[in-house]
This record gives sequence, C-alpha cells and structure tokens, in this order.
Amino acid sequence: MKITKIEVVYPSYKASLRTWRPNLWQIITRVHTDNSKIFGYGTGGGGLASVNVIKGHLSDLVINKNIESLGDIKTIFEELYKESIPYGRGGIASMAISSIDLAIWDAYSKYYETPIKNLIEENTKNHLSKIKTYATGNDVEIYNKLGFINYKLSVRSSEDFKKDKDTLVKEINGIRNKFQNTQNIMLDSYMSWDIEYTIKMSKSLSDLDIYWFEDVSTPDQMLNTKSFLSELNGILLAGGEHDLNYENFSIMKHNNTYNFWQPDITWCGGISALLKIILISNGKYPIILHRGGEPWGLPLIQSGKVENLAEIHSPYDKKISMEQWNNNSVMNFDKGILELNNYLGFGSEPKERIFNE
Repeated sequence: MKITKIEVVYPSYKASLRTWRPNLWQIITRVHTDNSKIFGYGTGGGGLASVNVIKGHLSDLVINKNIESLGDIKTIFEELYKESIPYGRGGIASMAISSIDLAIWDAYSKYYETPIKNLIEENTKNHLSKIKTYATGNDVEIYNKLGFINYKLSVRSSEDFKKDKDTLVKEINGIRNKFQNTQNIMLDSYMSWDIEYTIKMSKSLSDLDIYWFEDVSTPDQMLNTKSFLSELNGILLAGGEHDLNYENFSIMKHNNTYNFWQPDITWCGGISALLKIILISNGKYPIILHRGGEPWGLPLIQSGKVENLAEIHSPYDKKISMEQWNNNSVMNFDKGILELNNYLGFGSEPKERIFNE
C-alpha cells in the first residue's frame, strides 16, 4: 500500500463546544492510496492548529511511503514523533499525529482486508463480541431510556466543599433511587479538585458506592505527587486523557499514580502510541480508553488488549450517531451492551459534505 495524498479539514460543528474546543476540536484526515477506491480516515484534536501542522510539515513525511506491514506503520509513527519534537512531544503535535496514524490504520485494514481487531490481536479467542459501556454527561434520564446502566457525571469544584459534597450526595442518591438498574457511577472533576480536596471528598462519599474519581487535578501535579491511592476510602482513581506523550505513562507506572489509565486514542498518537502504552502497563494497570465507545477505540476493546468498558459522551440514540461521521460500526445496543457489525477499518466514514464530495 502506498500513500499518495493526504487531505485534512476542520469541520464546522453545530454541537455546543465550550472552553478550548470551539477552535481546537476534532479534525478529520483522509489518506489516499495507490488503489483509487481505498481511502483511510482518521481524527484527532487540535482544530486548525493541527491542520496547519499536518499541511505544513507532517504530510510531507508520509506521502509516497510504502506500507507493507504493521512494522511500517510503527516506523512512520516514530518518524512523525521524532520530527515533531521541536514543537511537540505532546499537545497539538500528538493530536495531529493521532489523526494521521488512525487514517493509516483505517486504510491498511481496508487495503489488506483484515479487521483492525485482528491486526492488533491475531488470536480470535481473545476477541470480545459484547462491549460494556458507560455514558458520560449529566442527562442521566436520557441515557437510562437509551439503555445505559453506568454513568460518569461531570462535576466541578465551586471551592465550597460543603456545598459540593451536599450537591453530590443528593444527585447520586437521586440517580440510584430513580433508576433502580444503575450499576456504576463515576465522577469526573475535570482538574478542578486538588489532592487534599480529593481525599476529603472520598471520605465524605465513601458510603455512596462510587466506582472512581477521574481527572481530579492537572497532569503535572499528578505526575509529581506521591501516590495517594490508599487514602481514597475504597474509591478508585482514573486519569491520563490529558497525557498526550506516551512516556508519561511510564512515570504513572513508576509513581503508582492511578488505578486506571485513560489515554485518548485520538489525542495521544493513535493506535501506534496506544500499543506502546499497553506495553508500558504490561498488564499491571487496566486501560479504559477515554471516549473508547467511538469507532477508533472499539477495535482495541474488541481485541481484548484494553478493558471491556467503552465510554460514550452525551449519547442521544442507540446507533451512537456522530455529527460529522456516518457511524456504521454499531449493530445493536441494549441494556448497556454494544454489539458491533463486521467491518474493515473503523466502520465509519465522514459525512459526504466534509471533503466537498
């Protein structure tokens, strides 16, 4: 397979995007191959900044590359990472690399007619056919009607501990009382707590059967803090979505930072980076993909290489529809379980308007 051309766009989103996202959300990359009927599609964060990184630099490193093995894909990833070091080693550069890497995996799967789950794990006995899920967001009534039974709530510190604690106790008890089939509840504080606040909150919520706290503080603080997992009163700790350099996970491992690792496959460098993170963990730390219920994470979950738990952000239908993509990966969703179609690549393609077709 030869890469003959790369296109990249930053689509216009109708969905409400807050804080940094309006100008820096998900891009879409298309790679052309020497088979005019086969394209590869990928996505990554960074908005127009990532588009400029790809058009202005990274695409030149990929066009005309011959890819005959998975080793060739990994070699391209290594080159993109190395050549972007002056402005990268994470951040926008990793997001841009993610989009290219995923597009290449998508094309390779189609070109050589092998599902991505098989490329990642050849032993089909290890493959999963039913994917467990959880919904992220605070519209729990909608998610429950769709069939979800696990929920991750978005919470933010008001810097008034008692107010925050009382609000969470009321909300969590309300969910369990109203939706009797609820299994796990998780809390994502989006870096708005600190270590002391997290420990204090764990003590106050210890009898509410919280599965995990997530993203409690900044990656810098977490990577430079002594492990406090034993101080959380039985509540587990998850994080890693904002660690966009795979080597950060080596530090996490050394410091025992989290119970669960949560890299984002569209931000950390794509499948090629994620396979490195899996090797770093070596089975010690379960990997629960951030936004793993999107098409790019599902083959990894199916392969059995990461935990069987797919995060789906703000779902509004059982097809797990996406604004910019025709998502053909989902066959059925019921009682919190995804069953997937058989497909090559990621089973999804951009809406026809994306590349002005």
